[in-house]
Amino acid sequence: MMILLDENLLSKKLKQPFLHKGYIVYNVNDMGWRGFKDHQIIDLAEKHPFDVFITADKNLPYQQNLTDKTLKIIILNSRSTRPDNLVPLMKKISEMISSLSMGSSVFINDGGEIESVD
Repeated sequence: MMILLDENLLSKKLKQPFLHKGYIVYNVNDMGWRGFKDHQIIDLAEKHPFDVFITADKNLPYQQNLTDKTLKIIILNSRSTRPDNLVPLMKKISEMISSLSMGSSVFINDGGEIESVD
């Protein structure tokens, strides 16, 4: 499974939980996509092909039409985007990511609770 982390998640620490599970992980900086608009990143990620896009941009579902996407889109609904705060959440996500349906868009909070994007 190939995972793309948005540009608000550039710390190498955030990749580790996924790498330990055997996933392939890049961030937008690795791909040379830093500074691109969200819709451009999502379109490029689908064509690459990534399976999952993870972002801390809580406004994404209100700014972009996420229907008909092939990616699993995970939006972190976290109290902080500091890497030390997000590593435990990334561990939780790495354990449950395969259970999400392709094309699903979800919020996930610090407790690992999932809420579907409507």
